[in-house]
Amino acid sequence: DSVEVDVGSFLNTLDKFESKDDVFTYQIHLGYLNYNFEEQTCCIPNEEVRQEWVRSVKLSPDYKKLMEIINASKKLLDATVEGNEDAVAKALDAAHTEVTNPLTYNDEHCFQSAICLAYFYANTRYTLFKELPTGKGYADLVLIPYLPNIPAMVIELKHNKSAGSALQQIKDKNYCQALNNYKGDLLFVGVNYDEKTKEHSCKIERLVN
Repeated sequence: DSVEVDVGSFLNTLDKFESKDDVFTYQIHLGYLNYNFEEQTCCIPNEEVRQEWVRSVKLSPDYKKLMEIINASKKLLDATVEGNEDAVAKALDAAHTEVTNPLTYNDEHCFQSAICLAYFYANTRYTLFKELPTGKGYADLVLIPYLPNIPAMVIELKHNKSAGSALQQIKDKNYCQALNNYKGDLLFVGVNYDEKTKEHSCKIERLVN
């Protein structure tokens, strides 16, 4: 997943990071992130770099803000697995604000990108598939674990509707078909963003196998 970044404000110094854009730009200079000049976005290029990136952030005091983002993503993932709907909704409120700006906050595509990016810590436990063809349509986000004893997930996103309708769509369109051969528990996660209240809501169901 990619996130918007403004590389113009970076002063090429470790003395002070003024914003998340400064941190991301510094990571681009180090080679941990790829930068797309046309879209003005950055992303982690591959799994090996991703793992090294997380380790470097943990060890360096200069990356305090970035480590906070990583920890927030981990807490979001843990809350999802635990079925804590309120905690997930609040975490997505914070994540959506963190990676978007006021001009794009209500944009549906930016909302979807922000939510997918919020779950980036899941890459340490899962293989992530966006817009996966399955059942009678395309599942927004499917997480298939490569570690034992954790549930697979199907996450459906809605904009100005309801978390319940997102959850129902997972069932009606049989999005879990992609996980027919998976033997562990399944989580169905419905997420909605309400443009008027600027709040997220979440519904989670667990299918025990």
